[in-house]
Amino acid sequence: MNRATVIAVILVMLAISCSKTKIYTDASKTSIGLYEIAIEGGLNTFNKKQFIRLRKPAIYPNKAVQPATQAMVSISDGLNKVLFQETDTPGVYSGLINDNQNYEQPYTLTVYYNKIRYVAFDTLKKVSSFNKNDLPFYVQKLTNGQVKLNIPKHTFNSVTSSKWFIEYPGKIKWEPGFSKNLDYSYSYQKGSPNTLYPGIQKITSIVLNPGDTVRVYKFSLSDVYSNYLYNVFQETDFKNIFSSTPGKIYGNVSDNGLGFFSTTDVTIKQFLAADLVNQ
Repeated sequence: MNRATVIAVILVMLAISCSKTKIYTDASKTSIGLYEIAIEGGLNTFNKKQFIRLRKPAIYPNKAVQPATQAMVSISDGLNKVLFQETDTPGVYSGLINDNQNYEQPYTLTVYYNKIRYVAFDTLKKVSSFNKNDLPFYVQKLTNGQVKLNIPKHTFNSVTSSKWFIEYPGKIKWEPGFSKNLDYSYSYQKGSPNTLYPGIQKITSIVLNPGDTVRVYKFSLSDVYSNYLYNVFQETDFKNIFSSTPGKIYGNVSDNGLGFFSTTDVTIKQFLAADLVNQ
C-alpha cells in the first residue's frame, strides 16, 4: 500500500469518526443511514402538562438543527391516549395527561412525521425518598460563616440512579419544558468508566449565606434511561485522549429515530444552607 493510499484510508476513518461523534449534537449522518427525527422530553409527575420536542438533525456540521413541525404526537398509558398540540414554539408539542402517576407501568409515545411512525416507551419508576446525607454534593462551612456547595455533575456507585436539580438564590428555577437551559446533576448505580479522570469532572461551586434556602429536586430514572445517559456521557463528558473510537448510542425511538422518550417521578425538599453542614 503506497503512501497516498494510506493517507486516503486515514482520512476516510476520520470522517466516519467525526460523523459518529456528531450524532449526539447537531449532525444526523451515521455509518448506517440518515436520521429523520430527534425526540426529546417525556412525562413527569410534577404537573399534568407535558412537553415533547421534535427536531430534524442537521446533515452537515455547519447547518443548524430545524424544528420538526406539523407532526402528530400522542402519549398513551395503555388505556387512554392523549393527543398533543404544537405550541407557539415550532417543534415543541404539549398535552395534558391526568393519569401521570401510573408507577411501574409503561407510557408509550407515538409520533407521525414525514409519513413515518415512530414509537418509544418508558416505564415510570417511583422516586426514592432522600435526606441531607443522600444529596449529590459536598458542603463546606467557610471561616466567615458562609456555606459552600460543591456540586459534581456526575456521581457513581449510588444506591439508585437519579437526576437532580439544585435550586438556590440566583439560580434559574426549574420548570418542565424547553424554555430554559438547566444544569442537572446525575447519579448512577454503576461505577465511573475507566475513561473518567478527576481532571475532567465538572464541579459547580456555590457560596451561600447560612439563611439561604436550597431546594433540591430528585427525578427517578428507569434502568433503561439511566443506561442510555451513562452511554451518552461516555461519548461526551467522560472522553479523553485515551477513549475508544466513538460509537452509536441507541435510544428507545423506533425506525432510526434519535433520542429518548423518558418518564420520571419527581420529589422536592428544601433545606437551609446552614443545616446542610455536618455539625
